[in-house]
Amino acid sequence: MTSSSSIRRLSDDRGAWRVQVETWQERDGYHGRFVFVQDMPEDRREGPDALRGRTREDVVAEAYELPENRIRQIFRSLA
Repeated sequence: MTSSSSIRRLSDDRGAWRVQVETWQERDGYHGRFVFVQDMPEDRREGPDALRGRTREDVVAEAYELPENRIRQIFRSLA
């Protein structure tokens, strides 16, 4: 089962984006990825499976700890 948490918002020349972290359980713990969702027009960019933790909360905490400029780099790499 995949779970999603919104952690912040970003803006670019195309509008505002919600930054979410999707998490799911694997044999070795929880995995996660960033998902960027634009409200209008609807657009969705999914990052790679790059976050890890013992619990879902660990994965979300790891995402929160990343600086905004690193999250923007991930976002731009998905364009």
